[in-house]
Amino acid sequence: MRTMLLAAALTLTACDSQPPKSIDEINQIVRVADAAMDVAEKIGRGASTADVHEALGAMNLALGAAQKQIYEIESRVGIAKYLGRGSIDPHDVSACIRTSVTSAASIEQMSSDMLALWLMQTVECASKSRTYFDAVSGDDAAAVALAISVIYPVKLVGEAKGGLAAEPALLEDYRSANEDIVAKLAPKCRERKGTGSAGTEQVRYECAAHEVAMSVQPKLDALAARLTASR
Repeated sequence: MRTMLLAAALTLTACDSQPPKSIDEINQIVRVADAAMDVAEKIGRGASTADVHEALGAMNLALGAAQKQIYEIESRVGIAKYLGRGSIDPHDVSACIRTSVTSAASIEQMSSDMLALWLMQTVECASKSRTYFDAVSGDDAAAVALAISVIYPVKLVGEAKGGLAAEPALLEDYRSANEDIVAKLAPKCRERKGTGSAGTEQVRYECAAHEVAMSVQPKLDALAARLTASR
């Protein structure tokens, strides 16, 4: 299966390091997280079915707006370095992100059994992503950090829909993943922003997930405090 990715690998290797991300692209990923947190909060506080439906619709719109970016993230992760037997295969990470994100649009239509199966697969995908992130560096780490920035919001929505939205440990897992991203990427990202040829603000590729995590983390902290207070 990995041989099928050879052409993509050669193309992407030729252009690594990857091009910088615009602030608009960073904000697309942040909006996915914002929408996921809104779903979790509404379900956790017992909002009406109509309000939850609206929040899930906003989550789907956010994922749709970021679809091109998510595809690029999946593709880049899929050709990252495989560290050998016993390690996480990045192609598996790429594939599970694609499956989880694509299926997320149908979460309202899933039966309880289907939701449980999808959520189990999504949780496993998030775990694989984080394990691989811990093991690699450079652009491979930058790419999978962006993947974490997508799969964890999707996981949060699944957990919320599965009735686990108000569990502090679930938010803590997301917060901990963000903290890992910041800690690992921060040494290279003190000067992470620049200006593109069109005069637009940009963030270096290896710092894009750091920028997302820095934006999302205080919002996660605030959400955890609100959900804990409402229990």
